[in-house]
Amino acid sequence: MTDDERGLMMLERSIYEAQAMLEKEQTFRPFAMLLDTEGNIERLENSIENVRDAYRALYEEIKLCVEEKPIDIIVLLSDVAMPENIGEEGVESGIRVHLEERSQQHKKIAGRYIYVPYQLQRLAGKEEIHAKLFAPTAVSFPLEFLKENQSGR
Repeated sequence: MTDDERGLMMLERSIYEAQAMLEKEQTFRPFAMLLDTEGNIERLENSIENVRDAYRALYEEIKLCVEEKPIDIIVLLSDVAMPENIGEEGVESGIRVHLEERSQQHKKIAGRYIYVPYQLQRLAGKEEIHAKLFAPTAVSFPLEFLKENQSGR
């Protein structure tokens, strides 16, 4: 599997997990998934009540993991209000994926936020909720976790 395929796999897997949580709970708490050099995926989450604090705690935990283990890909997801200039007209909610890949660390602007707008919909005549996902939009920025000077052991 190429680096791009691994990145896409992590992105898809994390978005589908967020979508499943949205359909079950109509929201989701921040979580992260880390792919190490051996191909193992570690999921990080916490039970901190305040969502903003939960996100910050995950952010700090990821920084520690990167110092301790050889991490190739990081996805950190949160349930957000969509920025006004991104996404579908009239769709206010979104999944934001902070994606970093070690294979991209040589690039000046290599980190990405991928915004996936969504709407919760009740299917006609059914009790369950469906999370309809719309086309994603990417916004690039310099890496925060996988900086080139970090060895990744």
